[in-house]
Amino acid sequence: MVSIRHELAGYKLPAYIEEILTQNYCPGFMRMSMIRENENYQFSYRPGAYRKLEYMKLSLYEKMILIKTLISLSEISKDHLIKPESYLLEPELIYLKDENVAIADVKIMYYPDVKKLSFRYKLVLFADRILEKGIKEEKDALEQLRQASESGDVNRIKLMLDKQIMRLENRMSEGGNFS
Repeated sequence: MVSIRHELAGYKLPAYIEEILTQNYCPGFMRMSMIRENENYQFSYRPGAYRKLEYMKLSLYEKMILIKTLISLSEISKDHLIKPESYLLEPELIYLKDENVAIADVKIMYYPDVKKLSFRYKLVLFADRILEKGIKEEKDALEQLRQASESGDVNRIKLMLDKQIMRLENRMSEGGNFS
């Protein structure tokens, strides 16, 4: 079985987070194991059928669904006592099953965020990396996300995403392009 390894030194994860992650209690995170020696960690992940996100292959519609899925996964992680500020949110750490962006098919490779950036800020940075600035509609979507994020409310971001998704779905149902 293929595994992916990362190391981290000089950081202390709370024991309860170690337990939640290694026992796979939180469904949004990729199955993992860890070895800790003092404040040094070796993380080992087992992606199984999940493959690293290839965001260049996604349409704008799929990118909007993915961002909304990441918000939903952050809410699930909070229910499991893992705050979204405590882990990185980078395209390289997102894995999909069968290239689907639905919540059941997305896993986050947990890696601690030692800076503890706000989740809203991480979402904007994530979107900035996956949305193509050379495509006007994607550039506009990024700007709308940035403005919604400045409100300080994740619910406003979700509302903006819902409007974008609905608009793109309407266009698709009319036979239009949804790139």
